[in-house]
Amino acid sequence: ELTSKLKLYNQNIGKNKALLQQTSLAIKAMVVRLGFHRDLGLDSILTRPYTEEEITRIDNFAEELSNEKITGQLYTLGVPYEPARINSSVLEMCTDPVAYSLFTLDKVRKKATEALLKHRSEFNSRYLYPAKALVQSLINSSAEVSDAFVCKVGHLSPDDIKRAHKIYEDLTAPSDMMKMMMGMGSMGKKGKGGKGMPMGMGMPKGMGKMPPGMGKGMPKGKPMHAKQGGMPPMGHPGKMPTGMGKKPENMGGHPTTKGKTMPQMGKTMGGKAMQGMPKKGMAGMAAMMKDKKKSYSKEEKDFAFAVRELERTLKNIAKYKQYLLISPQNELESIINAMNGGYTAPSPGGDPIVNPNTLPTGRNLFGINAESTPSEAAWEKGKQLAQNTIDLYKQRHNGALPHKVSYTLWSGEFIETEGATIAQVLYMLGVEPIRDSFGRVSDLRLIPSKELGRKRIDVVVQTSGQLRDLAASRLFLINKAVEMAANAKDDVFENEVSIGVKTAERHLTEKGVSPKEARKMASQRIFGGMNGNYGTGIQAMVMSGDRWEKREDIANTYINNMGTFYGSEKDWEQYNKYAFEAALTRTDVVVQPRQSNTWGALSLDHVYEFMGGLNLAVRQVTGKDPDAYLSDYRNRHNVRMQEVKEAIGVESRTTILNPVYIKEKMKGGASAAGGFAEIVENTYGWNVMKPKAIDKELWDDIYRVYVQDKYKLGTKTFFEQKNP
Repeated sequence: ELTSKLKLYNQNIGKNKALLQQTSLAIKAMVVRLGFHRDLGLDSILTRPYTEEEITRIDNFAEELSNEKITGQLYTLGVPYEPARINSSVLEMCTDPVAYSLFTLDKVRKKATEALLKHRSEFNSRYLYPAKALVQSLINSSAEVSDAFVCKVGHLSPDDIKRAHKIYEDLTAPSDMMKMMMGMGSMGKKGKGGKGMPMGMGMPKGMGKMPPGMGKGMPKGKPMHAKQGGMPPMGHPGKMPTGMGKKPENMGGHPTTKGKTMPQMGKTMGGKAMQGMPKKGMAGMAAMMKDKKKSYSKEEKDFAFAVRELERTLKNIAKYKQYLLISPQNELESIINAMNGGYTAPSPGGDPIVNPNTLPTGRNLFGINAESTPSEAAWEKGKQLAQNTIDLYKQRHNGALPHKVSYTLWSGEFIETEGATIAQVLYMLGVEPIRDSFGRVSDLRLIPSKELGRKRIDVVVQTSGQLRDLAASRLFLINKAVEMAANAKDDVFENEVSIGVKTAERHLTEKGVSPKEARKMASQRIFGGMNGNYGTGIQAMVMSGDRWEKREDIANTYINNMGTFYGSEKDWEQYNKYAFEAALTRTDVVVQPRQSNTWGALSLDHVYEFMGGLNLAVRQVTGKDPDAYLSDYRNRHNVRMQEVKEAIGVESRTTILNPVYIKEKMKGGASAAGGFAEIVENTYGWNVMKPKAIDKELWDDIYRVYVQDKYKLGTKTFFEQKNP
């Protein structure tokens, strides 16, 4: 009923004003009855119609609810997936890539505009639903997808495909310096096995063959690089990766190059190190170095990547089914093979819906080269999301811009998005990365004020322990960016970073810190757990009502536990009682990354721990409740910012209050029952940290669904039998 009213409203925009107002009031009555207005922060006065902008938000919210990706029954190691689960997973993996590829191609052809993404119902009817039907038909078909079929779906010619391939290959080719290094490696080959290759580039013994367990079902031909499908793998904020217990001695590069500049290194390579190299080889290398990547327009790049994405997705549907089929057995065989000292092939990790390259599972997850972050793709996403944050804040605050934005850095998001949240931080400050010939980000450029087109916005960053250990050099980079932005000259607009440093210095001196120390600490913006800890240390406190009287007790504990500075090698792990507090002054927005469909603000306790904890800390310091946004990376084709209250509304309605979801989870055992309890605990956690995010009605709904068994699912019996 709501969908039909929304459709009627959209059809009459700019036409019949009386009908438009009448329809808006009808929509409002339904929205208030359903409680959507609470999730979206809209009014409930039934005599006042919603505006066109508000109706669009409601329309998009309804579309999100109907198309949200939710998890099913918990996976058991070694137990094959049911065919229906495999098919539904492949459908979710492939629908978005097909839909957004076709949308991009239409944009290139001037048949669609970016504005369509703001109207989800129209986008879904034109692209998402047809894509879903197409993918479903291919899942049910045994026929192989041909080039001709791809051309038909994408309205492309064979020449278009060839052109897209050429552009894609040019854009993804190794850098000139990398070509040179590869050339040096190939010149040292002497027969089989790569013997005689310089610099230890030969293949380790025993790695020539794939172990028996990993050979089955593995893709043939090109390896599954990250560029083949999207993003690298996922970590977890609460766990420590193997071998990352110590901070690297030299965060800036190879130990042998310490203290040398790139020109010095180039001189060395051109001198004795290059002697004895065949002239023919040197000439070839010189030619490689002279080769320059051809430049392409944005439209050409978009065209090439859209064609490759469409082609890759359509042709891999059958493979994805096979990979999901063999994954459970692969995992068991890989464990046995590893115990026998065998080689385990590498792969990215994370959510397969977001990154299909994670399949098949049962392989050895790899991370990321922190020095190359933020990647070029991450930089573009970061700029977009930073601007989205500004736009969202302006909409909620009568056109005003935020003074300061706080960010949480997690290792999982960092690896999977290649540093997109770090890119957000840099762009907020008005600073951009500079890449060397190896693609590493080792320096920064201050974006001129006129080019930036707005004031520089201050930031404060909290890092998880795992991110701190994985990417210390990126924290140093952010610290450098803060100093550059604070000292920027000739800005056309107000400089919030400079103002923020002065405010922090004043705050510190008022707390009794000496002027000298206050000046030194005033620009510190990167904080984390004291004594190298990996958590905030507040979860048990939050859940124990007898351990705190007022919320400020939790806030003060949080500020104390997360008040260690991690922004420079010199002051690494330094602590001052008031430094973090000073850095939080003037904060208007709290931002948290979300990159996986497997968890949300309610289902993962670390979200209320980090994001909620920071929210409470900001409230304690500034006296006001900050805006709280999620950086939603789950759809790599359409990254966006979402208010946390809205995200909680979507998650609660599609999971813990959804009878379909509940039935699916009830097929599990004690872990599934415990999962329901954890979500309720996390809901309470949010109620403590950000009361506005949790309505009384949500608690009433949870009571009706689980205690009164509103849907007659047998919840009482389930809990008694599975997890009393």
